[in-house]
Amino acid sequence: MKTYLPPSLLSVLLLALPTFSYGSPSPMLVSEDLIHLMPHHTLFLRQVSDLQTFSGNLGGVSASPITNSGDSKRPFSVDGDTFTDFKSASQRSCDNQFTGCSQGANQKGNKGSVTVNDCDKQKQECQSAQSSAKVQDFNTAVQSQNIGPDPQFPDFDIICEV
Repeated sequence: MKTYLPPSLLSVLLLALPTFSYGSPSPMLVSEDLIHLMPHHTLFLRQVSDLQTFSGNLGGVSASPITNSGDSKRPFSVDGDTFTDFKSASQRSCDNQFTGCSQGANQKGNKGSVTVNDCDKQKQECQSAQSSAKVQDFNTAVQSQNIGPDPQFPDFDIICEV
């Protein structure tokens, strides 16, 4: 047997929820049974699990994820190595991508569709993207906006970062 909130309480909750979501990255206060009642323009906050923002992948080599190591003294992890700060972790992530890209280019005698110079340019783009990343720690939340149902999969909503 499902129980529903009284309409008056639900109205108050729906009006107050956007205020709550701006102030805290905590999980939403609405159950899955009621989420369909939320207005689509509501902003939510979510925490980022991978701080790598660069999406280039010359030669099929992507930049390594920058994840939370769980160690408060060395919170940033890239391919098993941990770092004390975002800048060092992002540098390693871009360096690892460059290494993989340049190894692929060198295997083809540096004469294929991807050269070491191309890999070097990509490394600079990766470093630039990381230096201007909006979120550079695991405590900052990212504002997201529900823009409505996915036209191809109507059971799912499209959520975009703001």
